[in-house]
Amino acid sequence: MTKLPSIGKPATNALQLLDITTLEQVAEYDEKTLLKIHGVGPKAIGILKEALAESSLAFKQTTKGTASSGVDFAVLCDFDCDNAPKKRIIRDYLVASASGDRALLESVLEESFVWTVPGEFQIKGRDEFIAELIANLQAVNILEVQSLISHGKEGSAHGTVTNKKGKHVYFSDIFTFQSNKPDAKISKLTSFVVIEE
Repeated sequence: MTKLPSIGKPATNALQLLDITTLEQVAEYDEKTLLKIHGVGPKAIGILKEALAESSLAFKQTTKGTASSGVDFAVLCDFDCDNAPKKRIIRDYLVASASGDRALLESVLEESFVWTVPGEFQIKGRDEFIAELIANLQAVNILEVQSLISHGKEGSAHGTVTNKKGKHVYFSDIFTFQSNKPDAKISKLTSFVVIEE
């Protein structure tokens, strides 16, 4: 494993917060994603690109046509979902909910969608959910999805959302789809959320 070159304290700290401490780990991400991380600027990217080349490595190629293409925050997730349509739907939901993308949310959620946060509340109806989500939208810096699983009518994901102030929200989501069909919409979501104080 090759240590990170000297890229400045803000960039080093930003990457270390994501447990990115080696060039091999940097090579798992594309330039555009890393540039969206607060603290990582063009100068750091230039230094990393040079160091990667010297180690016969390179930034990952940008995946075209993903839900994260148009967002202004970094999305750290496995985008290799082409043979798992429900994983792609979950990924798109996570990006849309972090960015408040109404059109994308409407495309992945069933009209009678139900969102439950056990012990806290339940929201019934896609439109009510979207309205609540947009009313409470936070300025996101990083959406990191640590795992994304789907099987039949069910799926799950967990990860961390970091806002622009550096605060973390840890989430674990359990999804239920309308049916086993590959393009089925999400009908239910149960979320467990821990907000950093």
